[in-house]
Amino acid sequence: MAIHRQLVLCRRIRCLREQAGLTQSEVAEQLCVSQAAYSRLEKGEVEIALSKLFTLSELYGISLHVLVEGI
Repeated sequence: MAIHRQLVLCRRIRCLREQAGLTQSEVAEQLCVSQAAYSRLEKGEVEIALSKLFTLSELYGISLHVLVEGI
């Protein structure tokens, strides 16, 4: 079940990035990680640190609650 939640979150993060018109490299820069590391994050290959979730919620102008709602 935890893997399913991780993949749902990763899909949501990818959709938010695409809706914002940002590249993986641009978001990776905001998270202070490489583009390759960000790609693995979007694919669900690594878990997302809470600090990165806060940064993503700020980047997309949504609350952390909205970002993880229903997961």
